[in-house]
Amino acid sequence: MAGILYGLYFLVGIAQFFAIWDAIELYLDWGFLDFFVAFSVTYIPLLGSILGYFGATEVWGWDPWQALALFFWYLPVIAFMVLADRT
Repeated sequence: MAGILYGLYFLVGIAQFFAIWDAIELYLDWGFLDFFVAFSVTYIPLLGSILGYFGATEVWGWDPWQALALFFWYLPVIAFMVLADRT
């Protein structure tokens, strides 16, 4: 089960990376530094998700519910795992 969750987190992180990279290129345009900033913040759990959400909604034109479902899917999973462990 853990392997599946790690795999999903990695795959979502790829989409998250490109959403962040596109947002940085559009709004800041730091040249080659855009890539390194996006790469650095992508897998920081909440920061990467928030920036990925911003990139997907503002740059790619996604609906907010789509971006929330993709970039914040792990929060209900973690909550469920914590609650299931308590019983």
